[in-house]
Amino acid sequence: MRVLAQQQSDEVLRPGFFDNEVTEQFLVPVGAWADQAVDWIAVRLDWLLSIIKWPFDALIGLLVDDILEPLPWVVVVLAFFVIGTLTRNVRVGAFAAVALSICGILGNNYWQQTARTIGYVGVAVLLCVIVGIPLGVACGRADSVWRVVRPLLDGLQVIPSFVYMLPFIFFFGIGVVPATMVTMTFALPPLVRLTNLGVRQVPGDVVEASRAYGAPEWRVLLDVQLPLARPAIATGINQTLLLAVSMLGVAAIMGAGGLGRVLLQAITTQDVPKGMASGLAFFLVAVVLDRISQPEDTDSAGLIRRVRLAWAHRRDPERLLATGEGAGADASEGRFAGVTAKERLPMAIAAAGGALAVVSVFLTWTSGAGLFSAYGRRADEDLAQQSFSGLDASGGSWFGYLALGLGVLVVGAAVMTLAAPGRGPRWLTADGSLISSLALLVMMACYLLAAPADAAASYSAGAGVYVALVGALLASVGSFWWVSLAPHSPLHPLTARVGWGRVVLAGVAVVVLGMAAVSGWSFDQRKDVVRDAEVEAQIAELYAEAEANPAQSGVISAQISALLAAQSEEKLIVTDGVSGAGPGLGIWALAAGLAGLVAALPAAGAFGRDEHLRWRWSTVTAGIGAGVVCVTIGWIATQVRSADDSYLTGVGAFIALLGGVVLAATAASVLKEFRRSKVYAEDEPAPV
Repeated sequence: MRVLAQQQSDEVLRPGFFDNEVTEQFLVPVGAWADQAVDWIAVRLDWLLSIIKWPFDALIGLLVDDILEPLPWVVVVLAFFVIGTLTRNVRVGAFAAVALSICGILGNNYWQQTARTIGYVGVAVLLCVIVGIPLGVACGRADSVWRVVRPLLDGLQVIPSFVYMLPFIFFFGIGVVPATMVTMTFALPPLVRLTNLGVRQVPGDVVEASRAYGAPEWRVLLDVQLPLARPAIATGINQTLLLAVSMLGVAAIMGAGGLGRVLLQAITTQDVPKGMASGLAFFLVAVVLDRISQPEDTDSAGLIRRVRLAWAHRRDPERLLATGEGAGADASEGRFAGVTAKERLPMAIAAAGGALAVVSVFLTWTSGAGLFSAYGRRADEDLAQQSFSGLDASGGSWFGYLALGLGVLVVGAAVMTLAAPGRGPRWLTADGSLISSLALLVMMACYLLAAPADAAASYSAGAGVYVALVGALLASVGSFWWVSLAPHSPLHPLTARVGWGRVVLAGVAVVVLGMAAVSGWSFDQRKDVVRDAEVEAQIAELYAEAEANPAQSGVISAQISALLAAQSEEKLIVTDGVSGAGPGLGIWALAAGLAGLVAALPAAGAFGRDEHLRWRWSTVTAGIGAGVVCVTIGWIATQVRSADDSYLTGVGAFIALLGGVVLAATAASVLKEFRRSKVYAEDEPAPV
C-alpha cells in the first residue's frame, strides 16, 4: 500500500508537458563538459597556452614596464608631438602633447596610469597588425581562405563584449595579460575585413599588367596590391585602435591596468571626482590615439561619432571607407593678394602692441604679495620687498604665459602675412591677430580689475601689467584697423538671412557666464582656515586624555576624526565669482560676455548684410570669447601651479570657461569661410 501511495504521489507532482517546470526534468551537462574541456586543455596543452601568452607578456614588459613607465613624462609628450607631426601635421602633434600633459595633472599617479593605458592599447593594436594584415592579405588573395575565415569573423563580431572575457579567464586567469588578449581579440576583425577588401578592390587589369611584365607574385603583392590597398588598411588600423580603446575600459573588470582600472574603481565606489578626472583622461588618450591614426579625409568626424560608427559597423567595416568620388573640386588657379600699402601701418601697430606684451612678461607684475597666488598659498600673502615677473608663480603666473603666447601670435600674424600672405597657418592672419589681441585685452583688463586677497595688504601691481595692457590696446586697435582693410573674402557666399540662432547662442553664453559668476570659484579647506581656537582646544584636550588613558585611545581617536569631519563640512569656505572675499573674476567675465553678445548682433547681420562687416564683428565676438577662456584658464592654472593642497578652484571657473567657448563658437561658421582673397590672371592689368 505504501509503494502504491508513493507512485500516486509522484504522478501528481510530475509536471505536465506544457508546464514550464517540465524542462527541469532533463539536464544536458554542457557546463560540466566545458569544465572538463578546460581542465584537459590546461593540463595537456599547457605548452600551447604558454606560447600564446608569451608575445603579450613580452611586449607588455618591454613597452610598458621597460619603456613608457621609466621614461620622464616630458620625453613621452615630446615623442607624441613628433609622431603626430610626422604622421599627420603640426596641429595634431601639438594637440597630442597638450592633451597628454593634461592627463598627468588630473590626479595623483595619473601619468603612470596614462602611460600604461597607451602601452596596453599599443600592444593590442601591434599584435592585431601582426596577425590581421597577413591574414587579411591571405583572405584577399585566396577565396578558400576567406570562406574559412569569414564565418569566424562573423562569430567574433556578434559575441557580446563581456562574453569575450570568459575563455581567457578560464585559460589565463585574471590580470593585465589576459585583459590585453581580450582587447586584441575584440579589435581584430575590422582590420582583417578591411585588408581583405583593400586587396580585392585593386583593379584586376593593374594586377594582370604587372604579371604580364613578368613580376613574381611577391612583387605583385608588395609593389601593386599593398600600396593600392593602403587606404583600406589604414582605415582598418584606425577602427581596430578605436575598438581597442573602447574595450580596455570593459577589460578593467578582469584586471587591466591603466585609466580603465581607475575609472572602474570610481564607478564601484561612486567617487565623482575620481570618475570625472579618470574619464576625462581616458577620453583625451582616446582622442590623441584616434587623431594620430585616422586617415586624412576623416578629420571632421568627432571621436564619439567615430567610436559609435566603429561599434555599429563591426560586421561591415567596409562601409566606413570613403568612396572619394566628388570629394573636392579642382582648385582654381590664382595667387593670394599681396600686402597693400594701406595694410602696413595697422600691421605695424598691431605687431608693436604684441611685442610690448611679450616684453611685459619679463617686467615686474607683482610686488609685496601675490595677486592670485595669495588666495591659494599662504606664503604669498606677505612677500615684503620682493617683486615678481609675469612668468613667476607669485607674479603673473599663467596669466603671464598666456600674455606671452598671445603677443607672439599677434607678432607672428604680421610677420607671416608680410612674408607669405595667405599661405601661412590659418590663424596667423588679420582675423587671427584681432582675436589674439582682444583676448589679451580682456584678460589684462580682468587682471587689473581683480581684487587682491584680504590678507595680501602689501600687494601692488608692477609696471609689467600696465605695459601688457597698453600693448593689448595697441594690438587691438591696430588689428581691428588691419581687419577693416585686409582683402579677405568668403569661400562661399554667406546666407542672406540674419543669423538669429547665433545671437541666441551668444545669449546662452551670457546666461552660462551669469551662472558661473554666482557659482563657487574656490573651495578653501586648509587647516588654518577650518579650525578655530575652540576646535583646536578640544583636539588638544582629547590628545591629553588619550595619553592619560591609553585604553580609550581608539574611542578618542574616533572622536577626533568625527570632530575634524564635522568642521570640514561646516567650515568649508566657498567663494563665488562676485563676492568681495574673492578676486571677483566672475563679474568681469560676465561683463565681457555681455560685450560679446552686443558684438554678436552685427556679426549675425542684424545691422546690415555686408559680408565683410559680419566677418569683422564675428572676429570681435570670437576674440572676446577667447579672452573669457584665457581668464578662466589663467585662474585655474595659477592655482594648480601654486596653491596649497586643500585649496581648490571651483566649478564656477570651469562653467565660465565653457561660456567663453560657446561665445567664441558663435563666430566659427563665418570665420571658417573667410580667407585672403585671390588674384586671377584675368584680373591682372594688361602690360602696356
